[in-house]
Amino acid sequence: MHISKCKLCTDIHTHLNILKQKYPEYYCRPVSGSGSLFSKICLIGLAPGLHGANKTGIPFTSDFSGDVIRSLLKELAIEDIFITNAVRCYPEKNKPNITVINNCQRHNYSEIKKLTNVKVIISLGSVAYYQVLKLYNICGISNKFIHGNIIKLNKKISLISSYHCSKLNFNTKRIDKDMLKEIFIKAK
Repeated sequence: MHISKCKLCTDIHTHLNILKQKYPEYYCRPVSGSGSLFSKICLIGLAPGLHGANKTGIPFTSDFSGDVIRSLLKELAIEDIFITNAVRCYPEKNKPNITVINNCQRHNYSEIKKLTNVKVIISLGSVAYYQVLKLYNICGISNKFIHGNIIKLNKKISLISSYHCSKLNFNTKRIDKDMLKEIFIKAK
């Protein structure tokens, strides 16, 4: 099943149909990852933003977080990157529940499996971080989320954890552009 046709989460599917009526020009479907499957870096965020990937169908575009990420990639001349989300649909109130998070794991597994050259995964936020750990059967209890931490997922791939670049996290100064830039420099 192609991800754009996924209807595993009936509540999310209903919510997306309501959003499609409110924003008829928006994508309002499950969002696939974007970029080359031969990339060495993979970025995994939380979920599509209402006026971001839910609008465009492309992760990290058209909203605050997308502008932050895309400007950093341009500044650091990083083109070799695959960008995706742990949750594939915009969740109601931007808060996915555990069922939605777990239902998307099959899509995460499918995409990650296709990234045969990936060396570094950057997770933005704790949800993405713990979902990546699950993909590699690594215990989340003994590997707590810490901004800037690096974990070896296997002999070939490392995971770098980062706070999410949401407007809320920027406004509360949990993260800023320089902190995020350091994460991308480590990955590069």
